[in-house]
Amino acid sequence: MSQIYIFAYGSLMNPNSLAKTLVGKRTTIPAILSGYRRKMSVPFGGYAYLNIIPEPGSDVRGVLIPVDEHEFSQFTAREEGYRKTDVTRSLRESIDGAAYAFIAPDSDTDLRVPRSYIETCTFGMAPKEKQEWIENTILSEIEEDLDNPVYEFHA
Repeated sequence: MSQIYIFAYGSLMNPNSLAKTLVGKRTTIPAILSGYRRKMSVPFGGYAYLNIIPEPGSDVRGVLIPVDEHEFSQFTAREEGYRKTDVTRSLRESIDGAAYAFIAPDSDTDLRVPRSYIETCTFGMAPKEKQEWIENTILSEIEEDLDNPVYEFHA
């Protein structure tokens, strides 16, 4: 069987969050997914969390995580409410296998986004890259929760 990759575009780009599902240090590959945009539209626990939605002309920067079949099933369980979607043909990069993103049904929400979640998703980014990530993500109001974080893997 060919290699399976997960296209991570949010909290899974953070090694601490990734370790929640996969034990040990993982090598990731920078990647760009064409025709999608980030949107905080997945309601959970009274807050909005990240999704990607189709949007021609837009790109999402993320990483590819190589996984085996068992690990892929672990991600499928972790990403409850999201559909595993084959995005191989939407990648700018050529890969030797198939790439999947976890995408939830799109919805509009006025739920707030925890700053701790944004910090998790942007962990390790340079300030300019982090600002671009926020500017290129559709989101509602941000809840400043760093003193009492809502999201457990905040950076």
